[in-house]
Amino acid sequence: MPGAPGFGKTMASAIRSLIRSPIQWALRLPLFYKILIANTLLVATGAVIGTTLSFRAGHELSGEAYHRWHYAYIFLFAAGGTALSALIYSVLLRWALSPLKQLQEAAEALRQGRMDVRVPLHPFSDAQMKRLVETFNQMVETIASNNERLHWLSQQILQAQEEERARIARELHDEAAQWLTSLLIRQRLLIRTLPPEMRPEVEEIQRMTATALEHLRRIALELRPAILDDLGLVEALRWQAEEFQKKTGLSVTLQIQGHIERLSREIELTLYRVSQEALTNIARHAKATRVEMTLNCLGDHLELTISDNGIGFDPEVVRKSRPRSLGLIGMAERLSLVGGTLEIESAPGKGTRVRARVPASGPQCLPREVVHVRTAKDPHFDRG
Repeated sequence: MPGAPGFGKTMASAIRSLIRSPIQWALRLPLFYKILIANTLLVATGAVIGTTLSFRAGHELSGEAYHRWHYAYIFLFAAGGTALSALIYSVLLRWALSPLKQLQEAAEALRQGRMDVRVPLHPFSDAQMKRLVETFNQMVETIASNNERLHWLSQQILQAQEEERARIARELHDEAAQWLTSLLIRQRLLIRTLPPEMRPEVEEIQRMTATALEHLRRIALELRPAILDDLGLVEALRWQAEEFQKKTGLSVTLQIQGHIERLSREIELTLYRVSQEALTNIARHAKATRVEMTLNCLGDHLELTISDNGIGFDPEVVRKSRPRSLGLIGMAERLSLVGGTLEIESAPGKGTRVRARVPASGPQCLPREVVHVRTAKDPHFDRG
């Protein structure tokens, strides 16, 4: 018959559809019913098989042999049935819980900071599991979107902060400092015309004005040192180390390892601010007597390390203390904006090491032996 092959294919397709429909229906059952049905079928199968084997063994053996060995047969059937049941049940349970395993792996990846993780919809997922997977994926997308927004917002805040610092520094230098300089000049001219008995008091005012002018210039430099914009990170760190030693009296050693030229404005500013925050923390909390600073070019990245021999601290305790952890959070956030990382190594009584790494390669950062080592204690330690 010419229509027989087509009819046979139609019947085969209909049979496969009939077989597939119950299976698909079973796969979409809620997890509770999957486990319940699998357990029920397993217990029923074990009971039927065990009963059948016991019945057949009782008929095949003679009465005396059966009574002699029936406990051994009972133990054998029970042990075998239990092992077989456990094996089958473990396979069925693993099969039923495979969607949860995917969720667990995705949650662990999310905990490690991977925002690109998504859970695919498992073919054995029921309606509840499908909603759970969709909710998880939507949650990850929301977290990733919020992180991007926070990253952008942090970048804008830090940029606005630096612009405001630069503006205030310019105003202090161009306006207030000039007024104080003009006042100082007028005081010097005034002293020449005053009688001798009035000069000491005016000279004291002159010294106070000069001190105020020096403090004002130092504040302007700390807000935004012109040396950083004009000469770059290396010279700015030398100046910073010198000023820190003058202000605190601590011994400061600075090492520049490798050939480092002008880097991008963002990287130079970030490393300078990290160094500034680390030195400020040392002055406030470390009770140290010695500070070592190292700027090292390692080929694919630039590493700034600041170590002290102070009292140290427990990093975990500080991170849980919000007021004390703001400085560490600020340093880490600054570095993350330029693709860098921050490491804090410290313990009570063992000093502290702050290590900041940023990507840097090319002719601006070439690793080689130490090309410049100076100590702030050295009278030849200059600003470059």
